[in-house]
Amino acid sequence: MSQIPSIGYDTRIKKMIVVILSIILLSIVGFSMIIAYPNALASTMDQQVTNQILEYEKWNCGMESTPNSNYFVTEFKVPETCSIPIAITYDNAENKVWFISTRNGTLFGFDPTKLTFESYRIPFWYSRDLPAGNSWSWDVKLDNTMNSLWFTDEKLNSLWKFDKIEKKFYNYPIPFRSEFFSTSYPISLGFENNNSMYFVGIRSLSLWHGQIDKMTNGTSQGLEEIPIPLKNAFQTIPNYEVGLGSLAIDKENKIIWITALAFEKKGVLIRYNITDNKFDIFELPTSIKSPTGIAVDSHGKVWITDHATSSFYKISPPDNSKNLTSTNIEHVVTSPLSSRIIGIDYYDISNKSVNLFKNTLPYWIKTTNDNSIWTNEHVGNKIARFVPDKDTLIEYWIPTQNIHFSVCDPVNSSKQCGYSNVLQFDVSAESSNASADIGPRIWFTEQSENKIGFIDLDKGIPISLSISPKVISLRNSNNSIENIEITVNKSDPILDFQKHIPPLTHNDTFFFKPIIAGTFVPNGDLMGMRVSFYPEILEIKSQDLIENETSYLGRVNVTLGGTQYVPPGNYSLMIGLEGQDFSILKKVKLNISG
Repeated sequence: MSQIPSIGYDTRIKKMIVVILSIILLSIVGFSMIIAYPNALASTMDQQVTNQILEYEKWNCGMESTPNSNYFVTEFKVPETCSIPIAITYDNAENKVWFISTRNGTLFGFDPTKLTFESYRIPFWYSRDLPAGNSWSWDVKLDNTMNSLWFTDEKLNSLWKFDKIEKKFYNYPIPFRSEFFSTSYPISLGFENNNSMYFVGIRSLSLWHGQIDKMTNGTSQGLEEIPIPLKNAFQTIPNYEVGLGSLAIDKENKIIWITALAFEKKGVLIRYNITDNKFDIFELPTSIKSPTGIAVDSHGKVWITDHATSSFYKISPPDNSKNLTSTNIEHVVTSPLSSRIIGIDYYDISNKSVNLFKNTLPYWIKTTNDNSIWTNEHVGNKIARFVPDKDTLIEYWIPTQNIHFSVCDPVNSSKQCGYSNVLQFDVSAESSNASADIGPRIWFTEQSENKIGFIDLDKGIPISLSISPKVISLRNSNNSIENIEITVNKSDPILDFQKHIPPLTHNDTFFFKPIIAGTFVPNGDLMGMRVSFYPEILEIKSQDLIENETSYLGRVNVTLGGTQYVPPGNYSLMIGLEGQDFSILKKVKLNISG
């Protein structure tokens, strides 16, 4: 396997072009011009290259980004210029966080107790010696032995293994062939057992199997391609527009679940039975156009994100059918996009015309032993926890924003705008290292900010909500109105959110804005439904949180009415409050008739 040409190679090519152009110019206009023009041409080309590099760094490198924090989130700057970190995993055995620098080809280990980084240079990496660029590495996982890290490499169309004991890298090129693409773009991997791994690539319409004891460094030995029969599922869409999203392995049932999509056009769910070597293809509703992230919970239910909307879904596939109906699918929608993304304080309600029902883009999704569902809202700049048993959604705000990823003017605006590109995350249980004293956390990377960070789950949400009624009905009539009451109390110990509350003084005041979204359409829009809140901003004094005499903190009245026709059916509303560091919402069932 040859290495990518270095920057020196590019410079020589550039000089050759200048010389050739100079000779041509000499033959046309004579010797007098040749002295000045090549230097001017080279200077112009140098400036263009410099401008392109600066533009690349502006969008990807977080040169001026600093570590920020709020009550729940702590960030750390990566000790490497322009690392563009994406794939990340928590190593419970060593109490260490591992992540990949996709720009420079570095494997980092971070010790959250000592707050120190260690680094290992990957032997060869596409973009390391180029003036710009990176190789997208979306997934890194420990195998069942906990002794080796495996990660994907887009540009070199490879899997890598890092042996933690030997401190040695192994590379396994994927034997992918395509008339359209040079790489399978490996994106997601998992382990069935100690000797069996599976992975998928965006550009390869196959499931790949690796028999680990037969895999040999520098070769494709031990890798097997298992083509997925997708031809009939995407008949009207060109092959080059169809790709795979990610996979999840249900080890107990020996099933692999895979998402496939033609972005913003169509999506399907794939089930592969490892024992029978058999695929089943499930057509998803037309509203789910870009299924990407996928996970399996402890009940065998499948969760997917739709990375073109504000929605994620629980799917209960039937055992003896390939047809999914509404009874098999539960639709969950995030809160509306925070107005902070467009430079307006979340509690500023002066502009009633702002439409915040833009897509928050839930990306990857994971389940935990407590049956929580976690997803990162890419454009929403949040990481969300959904507790199905309690119909509760908690969203943690990331305290970094990048104005280049916003509608705000990066030159003339002093506002906080945009989002930090939290593209991957991992959920850590409490460390097995007793001396580490590290509780459960969500670890994440910020692709454009050169940072990693964590959400401290030992810190509890200081409030809880109750909604009444929990089930409402509306008719398709302008005269149909329902009133909903949000009661705000101190944190609900049943949800196990309350371990530590924020340090408070009697002079603190917390502001919360009522928020609502619906499952009428995937972006959460209310389809023209009239909604009013009273009060429009709820103020909670810290004194009320400190004192233990009562748990009651306040109430918000919600008036909901129809203004245009909504197809009859069963829907859900997510209703709650947005605060400075978090949002909390509860699900309300809604029936539309008439």
